[in-house]
Amino acid sequence: MFPVEPTHGARLADEFDRASGRYDLLTSLNPGYHDALRDAAKALVLRLPRIDGPLTLWDLGCGSGLSTRALVDAAGVDARIVGVDASDGMLEQARAKDWPAGVDFVHAFAQELPDVAARTLDGPADGAFAAYLMRNVPEEQRDEVVASIAAQVRPGGWIALQDYHVKGSKRAEATWSAVCWGVVTPLALAVRGNPSIYRYLWRSVLENDSRDELHARLERAGLTDISWTTAGGWQRGILHTVHARRPA
Repeated sequence: MFPVEPTHGARLADEFDRASGRYDLLTSLNPGYHDALRDAAKALVLRLPRIDGPLTLWDLGCGSGLSTRALVDAAGVDARIVGVDASDGMLEQARAKDWPAGVDFVHAFAQELPDVAARTLDGPADGAFAAYLMRNVPEEQRDEVVASIAAQVRPGGWIALQDYHVKGSKRAEATWSAVCWGVVTPLALAVRGNPSIYRYLWRSVLENDSRDELHARLERAGLTDISWTTAGGWQRGILHTVHARRPA
């Protein structure tokens, strides 16, 4: 999660608050969800320049902490990891879990990232991970958010963005819609989740950047060495991870 524009963001945060109690259960029913997070986090950490001491990482749109767990597993229990999300309900779920001493969670919207960084870190982080973030950002603010993330990573550091990108592919759009209406929404109803957030999920993915559009945003932010991977199974060609480097 991690919306930006205040009215849109507050409304969306409230929807995620309502969904938070069943969120982990529903994601556990998605084949490959956790593997994709782990793969992206591991690939990010492997790209980071070797430094003396623990790594410092952002987990932007951390939700209930599933992506944070993937970063801990990849970077080690000594890592300094700051998870940021706009949903109090999701953060409540995250904070209730067992974490190493270096893991913290902050309630904030995306436009507040520079202020959050000034309060929580002594300098830029080594890397940043954002899973399922950008589709929750209004299109007109996405360049600003990408640039802000890049600015909070040290020169030579990397960012990883993971999300669904189906725009421009009729097959991917059709598969995505079939999964949302035939599987995800019925499951949300069955486990007494918040169906409205999953209807939003369907729509937000259809409206999310295409790969080419996000690639161009990363380039405009000055990031280089941009590379893409896609998940396997039903998510092939739908769920993508992009890694990009801030030049040294």
